[in-house]
Amino acid sequence: MALVYSCCFWFSLRLGGIIIALFSIVQALIVLTISCIGNSNPKKVEEKITLWVNDMNLIFTKEFVDNLRNDPTKILGFVIALTCIYIIICMLYVYGAYKCNSILMMAYIVVELVRLIALTVLVIALLLTLKKNTMDIGLLIGASVLGGFILLGMFYLWVCAANLPIVINEKEHDEYVATITKLQQLLEEKKPKTLIGFDYVPQSKYNEALYREHIHRFK
Repeated sequence: MALVYSCCFWFSLRLGGIIIALFSIVQALIVLTISCIGNSNPKKVEEKITLWVNDMNLIFTKEFVDNLRNDPTKILGFVIALTCIYIIICMLYVYGAYKCNSILMMAYIVVELVRLIALTVLVIALLLTLKKNTMDIGLLIGASVLGGFILLGMFYLWVCAANLPIVINEKEHDEYVATITKLQQLLEEKKPKTLIGFDYVPQSKYNEALYREHIHRFK
C-alpha cells in the first residue's frame, strides 16, 4: 500500500518523481563541477584543506580530511566516477517514470536512500565539528534546524519517488482485477440459464411450455 498518492500535495507522483529525479541530477552536476575543478587544481585543494586542519578541530573527521589532503586526485576522481553513475541512474528513473516501468526506477530508489543516509551522517559530523569550534549557540541552533529541515524535505521527496512504483503496481493490479471481473460477467451473460434441470433460453416456446408444466411444483 502506498504511503502517498501525490507529491507536495499538488503534483501527481509520476510528474513529481520526474521532477525529483531531475532535481537530483542538478545536485549531482553541482558536485561533479566542484569535483572536476578540484581535480584540475589539486595543489589548491591541498592548501585549503591544510588551512582547515590548522585552524579547526576536526575531531573524528580528521583522518578522512588527511587522506583527502594527501591524495586529492584519487579521492576526487572516485567522487567523479560515482557522480556520473548516479546521474545515469537518475536518468533511468526519469525514463522509467515516463514509461511507468517500475524495474527501471528501483536502482534510483535504493541508491538515493544510501545517499540520504550518507548525507545524514555528513550533516551530523559537520554539526559536531561546528559545535567543537564555535561558542555561538545561536549559530549552532540555526545550523541544526536548517540541516534538519533540509534532510526532512529530502527524505519526503524520496518517499514520494519510492511510492511511484507502488502506485503503478496497484493500478496495474486494479486494472487486472477489473478485466477479470468483466470477463466473468461476459461469461455469465453468455452462459445458458437452467430451470428445473433443463436449459432455459429466453423467448423459447419449448422452454416456456416446460416452465408452465413444472411451475405448479413451486406453488
